[in-house]
Amino acid sequence: MVLQGGRARLLVALVACGCLTQNPAYDGPETGAPGTSTTAPTIGPSPSTSTSTSTSTTGTTGTTDATSGTGGDGESSTGTTTIALTTTGAPDTTTGAPLTAELSHYDPAACVEPLWCYGPPDIWSGLDGEVRGAECFESPVPPPYRVRRIDYALVAVRDQARLRFQVLSGDLQQVLYMSESLGLPISSGSLQIPAALQPVLAEPRFCVGFVGGDMTSTIGIGADASALPPDQQSYFGSDACDEPGLRDVNLFVPEIDPHGAWCLGAEVTAE
Repeated sequence: MVLQGGRARLLVALVACGCLTQNPAYDGPETGAPGTSTTAPTIGPSPSTSTSTSTSTTGTTGTTDATSGTGGDGESSTGTTTIALTTTGAPDTTTGAPLTAELSHYDPAACVEPLWCYGPPDIWSGLDGEVRGAECFESPVPPPYRVRRIDYALVAVRDQARLRFQVLSGDLQQVLYMSESLGLPISSGSLQIPAALQPVLAEPRFCVGFVGGDMTSTIGIGADASALPPDQQSYFGSDACDEPGLRDVNLFVPEIDPHGAWCLGAEVTAE
């Protein structure tokens, strides 16, 4: 919850089409909570031949937001984030680096609550307004590489909300790909980016994100609150909360709820 002006606020370009598929690898368990998916999907990503997991721990103090330039609050935040890294095919014979990788910072089973603005105390009472989010990664596939799929867990929708998925530069300043405006059911799934529109990146860091909702609707992408995200990884913004642009989730005081990495992932492949 963020307090401003004596009022409590709870936080939670190119247009092109893509192909949506359900993704069982990112479906959480049946919980019965409002807005969670209980339908077992039947279509998933391409099978992988090997899997590895890497864990990184980061502790920083007083960082500066990449978009708004807002400084930290002086409090340190330490989080442990597990990157699910699934490699496909033989590695590069010269560098040993993977040729394809699936990246995420979340446990699908923990994607049960939406990160949006809501009326306390009910986290399911979302407030109408545009919601924005971004999750950033360091690609284990060396540049140049393509982003060819975005994975997500959409856990709540109000009214006739629509959303668009994005691929952004690592500094969040450039939108490298934006999907068409989509009206999606509450579900975990994948957006397959058409081959001709897959952005080719020359830097290791990149971000995937979304923009959804309007003055009469809103959407709630899930956030994994089981571990705090490192600084400069997960970003949030919302018109309903008077939060323009995108700001590091760790810079909100009091912290946003749920406080965790976005349930957003990506598949990258060598160019």
